[in-house]
Amino acid sequence: MSSFAQSGQKPHSLARYQRIGVLDIGSNSVRFVVFELFGSSFTAVYNEKVMAGLGRDLKRTGYLHPEGVEEALCALKRFREIARTQKLDRLLIGATAALRMAEDASIYIARVKRETGLDITPLSGKDEARLTAQGLIATEPRAHGIAADLGGASLELVHVDHGQVGQGISYPVGPFSVVDQDLGADWEQDSQLIRDRISVEIDKDPVTFITGQPLYLIGGAWRNLASVHQQRHLYPLKTLQAYELMPGAAQDLARWAYGPGRLDVLYWPDIPQRRAETLPYCGLMLDVLLKRLKPARIVISSSGLRQGLVYDAMPEELKSRDPLLDGCRDLARGNLQGLGFDQPLIRFLSDSDHIYPAAFDADNESRIRRAACHLVGIGKGLHPDYRAELVFDEVLYAPLQGLTHKERAYLALMLYHSYTSKQHYTNVDAMQLLLSMREREAALIYGTAIRLAVVASGRSKSLVEKFQLYEDKGCLCLDVDEKYTDLYSERVVHRLKGLAGLLGLTTNSA
Repeated sequence: MSSFAQSGQKPHSLARYQRIGVLDIGSNSVRFVVFELFGSSFTAVYNEKVMAGLGRDLKRTGYLHPEGVEEALCALKRFREIARTQKLDRLLIGATAALRMAEDASIYIARVKRETGLDITPLSGKDEARLTAQGLIATEPRAHGIAADLGGASLELVHVDHGQVGQGISYPVGPFSVVDQDLGADWEQDSQLIRDRISVEIDKDPVTFITGQPLYLIGGAWRNLASVHQQRHLYPLKTLQAYELMPGAAQDLARWAYGPGRLDVLYWPDIPQRRAETLPYCGLMLDVLLKRLKPARIVISSSGLRQGLVYDAMPEELKSRDPLLDGCRDLARGNLQGLGFDQPLIRFLSDSDHIYPAAFDADNESRIRRAACHLVGIGKGLHPDYRAELVFDEVLYAPLQGLTHKERAYLALMLYHSYTSKQHYTNVDAMQLLLSMREREAALIYGTAIRLAVVASGRSKSLVEKFQLYEDKGCLCLDVDEKYTDLYSERVVHRLKGLAGLLGLTTNSA
């Protein structure tokens, strides 16, 4: 069992609350992100980008795009000032392929250093691949397969295996490095020529990846293409992190994007023009990778180089922690009614853990149940008539790491049912798509068990330890320390009978 999956994850080893800034100087965009860290979990709290297009002219001229040079410099001056005034704990910089490849890159790097004090010396291709893979691992430690990061000028491919970064390489096959015409032009008739150019570059330094593994797509272009797919197919959970496609669906999307749907993606609402013009190429590249790698499934990752830079700067003891549990603790921070209640609640429910139906394997089920216990209390101050629905929505879209869409839906439904047994949650379509009836029932039962503990103890961390919940010969028993029998009220009995009924058990209460 990996160390982050174990229950001995103690708050005392958490790093202090930190704020880290990241400057990402890419071939298409320059971005500044401020992350707030709590243990191994980090959340972007400020995110600004400028589509400067530094690498737009690379294929045609070999030099940085003149307008992009000025736009990027203005952006860096602004971002440097914001970083300075916010008094960040650290400022990390990652410059990528355009500044590795352009003939005038060294001149521009020196100018930026002179005018801003920032060192934007680019990462090597291998370092970029490694850091990109670490960004994936930071948000999904269980990732196993191939990470593919497509930027404006390069593609990084690297193998990841449950927290470990393996073999990887950077190829100069981003759209700015391959297409020698306007990306927004109709180059569909030249698609085979572009495929050949990609193959030539990859074959110069081929790396053997085992086929049939998951393929994790990283980068803004692929995220936007996945967003288009969600909208076209009315996918009910509007989050891109961990969005999955089967190979056939991914191939249909890829071929549509650079074929009959090219004009649609070029003018898709709410996608900036400079990003949209890369999407047909993005589709073609996806088609190439699907043919070469034959992945079992395709997973969108919202994290990459920026998160990898943060993860790389973390102390080793934090990297071994489960970011989901730290993220839940962070989300619940400040809610005094849940303060310190999580660990006693976990212990109380673990006595009867085996009687609850599960949606996942034992380790993962336990992990999600612990996450739910950490989130008890986030409904503080919400109107009781709407509390369950508001908590449900918050968990469904919270910036929590280490969750598939199915796991996210399951966790949100558990928290919903910790407040109510009604089935009136707001996103019924997502629940029906992602969870079977049996899995929805499992969430209902565990949420009801949480609700019993809350009612019995009045959310008191000391009082919940006075109770014991267990099953004995078809009877669901709730015992209380003899000194605290006054806690055993009619309301507690009502909740106990409700849980027993869901489990098909009787109770030890009249």
